[in-house]
Amino acid sequence: MNTMRRSHAAEGRHRGYGTGGVGTRRTGRKRKAPKAAALHAPVISPGTDERTKLESGTMKAASPAQSKGARWRPPARRGTLSVIVSAQNEEATLPAVLREAERLLPEELIVVLNGCSDESYLQARQSAVAMVVHYPDAAGHDVGRAIGARLSRGDILLFLDGDMAIPAPALAPFVTAVDEGADVALNDLNPLLPSFEHTDPVTRCKLFLNLAVGREDLGASSMTAVPHALSRRALSIIGPKTLMVPPKAQAAAVLNGLIVKNASSVNVIGRNRVRRSNTGAGNAVEQMILGDHAEALAEILARGGVRKFREAGGPGFRSRLAAWRNQP
Repeated sequence: MNTMRRSHAAEGRHRGYGTGGVGTRRTGRKRKAPKAAALHAPVISPGTDERTKLESGTMKAASPAQSKGARWRPPARRGTLSVIVSAQNEEATLPAVLREAERLLPEELIVVLNGCSDESYLQARQSAVAMVVHYPDAAGHDVGRAIGARLSRGDILLFLDGDMAIPAPALAPFVTAVDEGADVALNDLNPLLPSFEHTDPVTRCKLFLNLAVGREDLGASSMTAVPHALSRRALSIIGPKTLMVPPKAQAAAVLNGLIVKNASSVNVIGRNRVRRSNTGAGNAVEQMILGDHAEALAEILARGGVRKFREAGGPGFRSRLAAWRNQP
């Protein structure tokens, strides 16, 4: 899953709730800041032929006949598509993830491997179209998104994790949403969440953050969850580095007046890969995500969002939030 920011973790941020709650299944070392060159060049780049094709713009996506479900065709789009896949030790699922990504016929497929010690690199190299960026040492959780975004050139950026193969037809709405004008297209997990009294701390942080920026309509939708997509405009405004802290990037997008919306609902909760660091109350991943939201709230305050912040946490906040969450 998104494996880049502090160590690796299947993005519990967006998935899997239970003891840890939705968004608590990320593995958690502290976020490690990438070296100066980390956001500028891959450690391992495509082979000569692939590099030439990328630079000349002649690299084509694999024929649909080369992947399962060849009869399905992605919706026509005006903009170019870059699919960014972050992975750490995902040899078992990565091939399927890449097959589904190829079915979207992207102009670019960037795979960022974050400290993989298994056969993920060899699996990624089986793709005829993927640019594989390999960091032998873990760069940190979510750093992979920033690296992939920095290297990308597409008008639309679709972010996926290597441990979760989502069918291409379910990914297409996120691409279409951005192609039709959205800047941030989020995975709407709200229909899948329990009533407010049974939600976990991470979900409540997501709810509070959206309320604090005046976007109660987004509910608990968050850039910590995959799949989600960004426009090139969004990337240029918030910057690739901000993607290392997804809630902060989301807050920045809203505060900058970008178009943020729930694009579709993909149930990634049950597919989240269970790891030692993302299970159990108060696990390391949960703590990391809570810290992400603290950074995002600090960003709101720094940008003059004090009034909204006070309103969000004012009298009756919990009751209002619970009433919203529990509505039919």
